[in-house]
Amino acid sequence: MNGSHIIHTAINTEDFPYVVPTNYGFEITDDGKLTLYIHGAPEGQKVDLIKLDNRVGFEIDDGGSLMPTESTEASHNSWLYHSIIGTGVAHQVTDTEGKLHALQQVLIHETGHAWKNIDPHGVKYVNVYRIDVQEYKAKQHETPQAQ
Repeated sequence: MNGSHIIHTAINTEDFPYVVPTNYGFEITDDGKLTLYIHGAPEGQKVDLIKLDNRVGFEIDDGGSLMPTESTEASHNSWLYHSIIGTGVAHQVTDTEGKLHALQQVLIHETGHAWKNIDPHGVKYVNVYRIDVQEYKAKQHETPQAQ
């Protein structure tokens, strides 16, 4: 998850899922419990839909890269990737302390370090969600090790 910077969150609508890409932060416990954090505008379709149904799906990947082949067989080409997919329940974080914690997780993930100067006044105008992940699966296809 550290090499990825965008989460695609699928939110329920009456007809079709609505998928929104955002930056994210995360925490994972020693026993594998995963919590995700996303942020965005204080109003909009994402906000309206999560109010109606806060069950979400998500997908994170590292973008991957082609592992070309020297073979003449097209099917011998492959794609290298790391990905995680799952489901969870999104909860809007409304208290300043909770928002600061969530935004700090996003900043740590995106920049590699904590920030001491997050303006609590500006945090008031940011919408933050904590996704309590119910289940997830990780997959990868890596370069085979030389023997």
